[in-house]
Formats: sequence, C-alpha cells, structure tokens
Amino acid sequence: MDENKIPIQPQAAPGTQAGQPGQPGQQQMQIPLDASNRETAYVNFFQAHLNADEVYIDLGTFSQVVTPAGPEAITLSHRLVMNFQTAKRLAEVLRAAVARHEQMFGVVELDPARRLRNPPQRPAGT
Repeated sequence: MDENKIPIQPQAAPGTQAGQPGQPGQQQMQIPLDASNRETAYVNFFQAHLNADEVYIDLGTFSQVVTPAGPEAITLSHRLVMNFQTAKRLAEVLRAAVARHEQMFGVVELDPARRLRNPPQRPAGT
C-alpha cells in the first residue's frame, strides 16, 4: 500500500451493505494523504471531555518537577476533537499497539509506585 494514500470503501447506496465482497460495482478507492504540514508533539498527559456528539482530548506535558512553590503546571498544547466512530477506531488501534508492545517487552505498568518496584523486564525468549 502506498503510504501517501489511504484505501476506503465507497459509501453504499441506501438499503445496501457497503464492503460486501463480490458485489458488482464495489471498488476500493485510494485517497491521497498530504502530510506536508504534519507536526510531531510529545505528550505525557491527557484529559478527555465528552458531549453527545464528540470527544475532546486535551494533550500536554507534565514535567513532574516539584519546586518549593509546588509542582510545575501541566502545559496543555493540543486539543483533538473527534466523533465517537473515530474515537472508537483510535481506541482499537491504541489497544492493539499496546498489546503488541507488551508482548515484546512485558506489561506496561500504569501505577508509578509499582513501576519503581518492578522495573520492566523482557519476556522470556527475547
């Protein structure tokens, strides 16, 4: 597959099912991707907000630095807004990516105290 194009199934006519193999007239289209303005951002913090139609995810960085005046503020830098269909597809892709990582490198521990007690270890046979 060309990484600058994304395959999609055309919309089905009302009363028919899209993507059924062998249906006459069903073709997969290649939609071009323009990544020329893509930006990369590192995030280690997020918060999510919902309404009936969309998911809002605020992304940022947390330095975890504590000064005598208290912890440094979390800096929010980006907001993602998506419908629930896109959010579900993203959740599935992230779940699969984490599962693959854990299969290769061991369980990703979310509890910071447990991460310090049990440093990551590679699974046997790797």
